[in-house]
Amino acid sequence: MGKDVRIAVRVTAIEKEKIQAKARKCGLSTTEYVKQRALGYEPREVPPGALFACLERLGELADKASSPELDEEIYLALKQITAKFLLPGKG
Repeated sequence: MGKDVRIAVRVTAIEKEKIQAKARKCGLSTTEYVKQRALGYEPREVPPGALFACLERLGELADKASSPELDEEIYLALKQITAKFLLPGKG
């Protein structure tokens, strides 16, 4: 991997505040937020704690699964939830 380089972008004070607020909602630094947006991704807002509790419970159920079919269904559900709510989407 090559050396990181800097790209400077000028924005108004209001634009800066809006970008920083959106980055915070996604749990990202301003730099990471702008980078993801520039590369065509749509960072997701950090979901409420209830989603994390749900994912944790599904993970616990997967650990206790008694059949390969159930285990596969739980794995697919976890994968879909993670992709939908946690991973940045590509526009």
